[in-house]
Amino acid sequence: MKRIFISLLYVFFPIMIFAAPFGLKMGMSIEEIAEQCEEEPAFVNDGVYLIRPVKSHPVFDYYAVYINEKTGLYQIRAISAPIASNKFGTELKNSFNNVKERIAKTYGKPKVNDRYKNTADTYYQKDEYWFYSLREGSRELSAVWGYNSSLADNLDTVALECSVTSGFYEGTGQLILYYYFNNTSGVEDEQDSVF
Repeated sequence: MKRIFISLLYVFFPIMIFAAPFGLKMGMSIEEIAEQCEEEPAFVNDGVYLIRPVKSHPVFDYYAVYINEKTGLYQIRAISAPIASNKFGTELKNSFNNVKERIAKTYGKPKVNDRYKNTADTYYQKDEYWFYSLREGSRELSAVWGYNSSLADNLDTVALECSVTSGFYEGTGQLILYYYFNNTSGVEDEQDSVF
């Protein structure tokens, strides 16, 4: 019986390591994260590192990990390459929907926010101003998992959003994917204790 258990441990342990997003788990140290990367993490500032995980997704080019000295990894952000988009936001919306559906296979149906926030200004709510209103911050396209349910992998929330990087009425945008682990609120409480 002991041999069977040890054999199963060797089979399932590697699977458990890579079950979390991009092969990274809550609480990992920067040294543990470095073992899951193609190259050494690059220090940005105050516990933020740019990484290139071995387990990556082709849509996303940049990955940032947020690490606290006491609690380890508490947040991951993945950022896509710039996506050229027309004034209707067609290409950006298509990329968003594609990634959203793929994430939904793992975490279930998200709460989608696709709205124009400034209801007083009806002129820019028209479809031909979609990209412009996103750039101006009056439009939102996002998806949130964990809103009213618990998530696997010690995750509190997963969020995907669209952002504009350049252009006015049309231009380029990006997708930003956030993973907030269950220890995020503790880190934020610790940071806020100085106030």
